[in-house]
Amino acid sequence: MPAFILALLSSLLSLSVFSTELLPHKATYTAKIKKGLSMKGEAVRELKQLKNGQWLYRFDVDSIAADIKESTTFSWQDNQITPQNYKYELSPFLASKRKRKVTFNWQQKTVRSSYKDKKWTLDAIPINSQDRLSYQLQMLVDVKSGKRNMVYPIVHKGKIKDGHFQTLREEPLKTALGTLNSVLVEKVRATTKKRKTLLWFAKDHPFLLLKMNQVEKDGDEYEINIKEAEINGTQIKPSN
Repeated sequence: MPAFILALLSSLLSLSVFSTELLPHKATYTAKIKKGLSMKGEAVRELKQLKNGQWLYRFDVDSIAADIKESTTFSWQDNQITPQNYKYELSPFLASKRKRKVTFNWQQKTVRSSYKDKKWTLDAIPINSQDRLSYQLQMLVDVKSGKRNMVYPIVHKGKIKDGHFQTLREEPLKTALGTLNSVLVEKVRATTKKRKTLLWFAKDHPFLLLKMNQVEKDGDEYEINIKEAEINGTQIKPSN
């Protein structure tokens, strides 16, 4: 067989292996916040495509301590998420609301944000920059493709900081949907840092975060565990 045909077949095979299709999905989680006293709530993650072809990814938390509404709109091409607008709203119990908006301009490679009366602009941002929510979905895509070390330039509070994550192992995880195969990922921090973040992604169900646990340096702990989920309109039924 001619070499150029082999090269073409190899190229097509590579595209079929590494090209990822986003699937709309929605998952509900139980949320636990251990901050002095243990408080419970509920969280929702949802991905859906908008009429203009862009995608919306949202994460909402409803608890006694506070309500959080977080969302990002983004474009999708060649397995890469390109964020457009990020919104964050925190409504703490017995305190004033906090709102933040971040807008990306990819033609000018700039990003702008407003928070109360504070505004900032960043110029010449890296082409793969992410917001505080979009990187989490990009990580799901990258874990699905088999990546083990992932670094994301994350825009936050007028700065770009690299978020470094690494795959630790695969392991069975007991959930409300039964025992599922999971991929455990940890956020890489300096050994002197007491803060710790662990994420369990479903191996057999694309784009599902099964569990997330974060321990702060002061000992406060936050955790979400999957409760219900549907992918592309199909409910994931609990296994025996």
